[in-house]
Amino acid sequence: MAKPSLSNCDHPDMIKQSLLMMAVTSLVGAVGLIAMMHWPHATSAVLIFMLVLLLAGDRS
Repeated sequence: MAKPSLSNCDHPDMIKQSLLMMAVTSLVGAVGLIAMMHWPHATSAVLIFMLVLLLAGDRS
C-alpha cells in the first residue's frame, strides 16, 4: 500500500512552480526597492493605483 503524502509539494512540477514563484517575487521586490530609493513619489503613486485597481476589481 502506498504511503500517504504529507505535503502538497511532493510532485516535481509543484516544486518547480513554487521555486519560480519565489524567484518572481524576489525579482519584483528587488525592482520595487530600487524604484522606491530612486523615485519614491512615482513608485508610491503606482502602488496606490495598483491597490485601487485591485480593490475595484473585487466589487464586480
